[in-house]
Formats: sequence, C-alpha cells, structure tokens
Amino acid sequence: MGVTEGIVAFITPEERSGFQPGNSIAIVGEDGVLVFDTGNLPGVTRRQIAEIRRLTDKPVRYVVNSHWHPDHNLGNAMYRAAFPGVRIIGTAATRDGIRDRAAGYLKDMAGFAATDSLMKVRLATGKLRDGSAMNDTLRANWSVVTRDYDEFLPEVQTAQPLACDQVFADSLTLRLGRRIVKVVTCGLGNTAGDAFVYVPDSHVLLTGDLLTLPCPFPGTSYFSGWIAALERLRAYGARAIVPGHGAVLHDADFLDLTHELLVWTRDQAMAAVREGRSLEDARKSVDFSAWQKRFAGGDLVRWNAFENFYPGPALERAYAEAKYLSEGPLPGR
Repeated sequence: MGVTEGIVAFITPEERSGFQPGNSIAIVGEDGVLVFDTGNLPGVTRRQIAEIRRLTDKPVRYVVNSHWHPDHNLGNAMYRAAFPGVRIIGTAATRDGIRDRAAGYLKDMAGFAATDSLMKVRLATGKLRDGSAMNDTLRANWSVVTRDYDEFLPEVQTAQPLACDQVFADSLTLRLGRRIVKVVTCGLGNTAGDAFVYVPDSHVLLTGDLLTLPCPFPGTSYFSGWIAALERLRAYGARAIVPGHGAVLHDADFLDLTHELLVWTRDQAMAAVREGRSLEDARKSVDFSAWQKRFAGGDLVRWNAFENFYPGPALERAYAEAKYLSEGPLPGR
C-alpha cells in the first residue's frame, strides 16, 4: 500500500502463529530505492521486488535490516541477486544475530513439523491427549497455526541467509537524490541492536519490531531500553508509522498503549524482585487479562496471539532484567 508519495509498504498479515513475515517498506528517491526489511518467504520477497521494478527503473541501492529476527531479513539474498550493488545495512548486533542464529531458526522451523502433525491429529478427533474435548479457543488457535505452517514451511526452507555487509553504531544519513533517509539505532530495545528509519520530507517512521501489532513480541527484549526507544519514537511526531507487523498507523495511540504495557510489566517484575518473589511466584500473581482485553478486544485470533506471545516471555525478560539491576551479574561471570 502507498504510505505517501514514494513510500510503499508491503503489509503482511498480522503476526498470529509465528510464521508471518515482517513488513517490508520501499522508499523511492530520484536515483535509487531503500528497502527496510526483506521478509522471510522467498515467494513474497520476489513479488515485492517485482512491484518495486514496476514502480521505478531505479535500482535498490540500500537494504536496511531493523534487527536480526529472521522474519525481517531472510530476503536479503534475493535483493543481492536482483541488485548486485546493493548495500545491506544494520547494527553489529543485527549482523551477528543473522550470522549466528539464522541456521538454527531454519532448523527449528523444520522441527516444528512433529508438533504440527500432533495438532492436526487432535483437531481431527476434537479431543486432547487425556480424552477431554478440545475447547473452541484452542481449536481456533491450532487451526490457524497448522494452516499457516502448511504455507510457510516449503517457502522458508528455500531461503538463503545473508548478513549485513555494512554496520553502523549510532545513526546514518542516506541520500536518494534529494530525499534524505535517517537510519538510527536505539541500542538495546526489542533486541540488542534495533534500527529504525525516519523519512523527514514525509514525516514517516519505520519501526521494525520496536512496535508491532497485534501486541508486542518480547522474547529477546530489554525492557528499559525498549521503553526508552518507544519514547524516542514518540518524539518524532510522525504522520505515519509503519510497524514491524500490522497495518500502517496514523496516530500514536497504539504506540502509547504499547509503552504503557511495557512500563507496567517492568514495574511488576521490579516489585517481584524487590519483594523476594521468584519468577514462578510472579507468574502466578501477575495478571495480564486486562491488557489482553485492551489489545485484543473481542477478536479471538488477537486474543490467542497476545496469550501466546506476550505474558510468558515478557515476564521472564523483565524479571531477569530487574534481577540484574538489583543484584548485578553473577559472581565470577
């Protein structure tokens, strides 16, 4: 979809099962194109490249990776093949994460086949392992997961990981003719080295997974840095915000809601550590149900997405950070 003049967002379905690509965005200038994130499904990336070529005869000069999660960068090699002179840019943490983790991601995705088969058996019988009937919520969740996985696995297995070949430490200004693109890293955030993009002439902000719909994905996050990053994004006063997953936003309401949730989660974890409660005790006492309702409303798929992606990993990451801030690193480590 067109975000504004010369900026096209390839919006993928909201993350719901763990198998959706991240959004990809093309910024077109007078003498070239910058692409922010490249997805993880070769067929999807191929169609996006074809659309860029339809829009302009200028080459893709830059690819910027927002972070190392493979759903945002497994298309890098396809851009290198289509545009041999392209520079692939990211932080050192992103480069290292792609190098170190992409192969494991592909192996894990293939390994999910056993779970997928079991889910299909349970769906066919309508019964769980203990013989009890499967409830409607679980049926809806597993139906989405198995359908998405059937489409995802054959595609992702053909992807060829390719890490960044240019790293930056703070910020980078790139020019596409008269159009200026600001590439900025917030340091610790959703990962150890997230980058975001701001296009000043159109007041458009591209966030990567610092901001995602239908909810935040905290599995590799650093809560204090992530909260600060959202405050930094808010200060741009962007007219359009393209998140890492989900539809284009035209106000800061969802950003503010995400910030509020992250602060609350951090504070709950800090209170647990301060009171000497274990992580398991905190899991039993911290109630995310009000937040689940605010993020999901009455949408069952979003409800499942929040339940699957946020509370468990969020509390674990926030608790570990609070523990470190309270006690410091382990002796001798």
